[in-house]
Amino acid sequence: MSAPYAVAVSNTRGDILSAARGILTEHSLADLSMRRLATELGVRPNALYWHFADKQTLLAALADDILGDIAPTPETLAWDERLAWLATGMRAALLAVPDSAEVVSSSWASGLSATHIADEIAATARHAGLTERHARGVATALCQLVLGLTIEEQTRAQMERLSVTGPSERDFTVEFTDALGVIIDGARTRANTPSSESDSRE
Repeated sequence: MSAPYAVAVSNTRGDILSAARGILTEHSLADLSMRRLATELGVRPNALYWHFADKQTLLAALADDILGDIAPTPETLAWDERLAWLATGMRAALLAVPDSAEVVSSSWASGLSATHIADEIAATARHAGLTERHARGVATALCQLVLGLTIEEQTRAQMERLSVTGPSERDFTVEFTDALGVIIDGARTRANTPSSESDSRE
């Protein structure tokens, strides 16, 4: 058994994902190549394929790993408070790792990454009495709010590090809080006044 192969086997999936997070934190998504990741781990690039079939599979696993940092939802919360908790927790998990919102967005689009957070949001909305269609709509609205706004925030931070930005007075936290409130208000309205027209098309 060659030395590089032995080192690759000794590195767990967790080791590889941790190194990938490190590259995102210290550099950017553009720098997260299989070659660079292998260099960080002290192995040959081909050694990484023992754990991941390709880079997209790696990124999907990384997306799941990052979203796994969302804190469990307290059982005592009301359903609308649960929605706010989940969306806020998702945003916090993404903001903790630079460029992670783009990683999650692309991984969800590829269908290779789990969407547990979206499923939990939809389940919470259904528990409040929303129809399946409306519950999924709430999940889409909240997840896309978090992903889209966080991609902008992380892109802005990256551009500021490169000193290629113009002046901006945006407060992303305020924007998130305001939009979150509007979506949850809409969910409350739908929960109290379900649409028979929408129900009939499910």
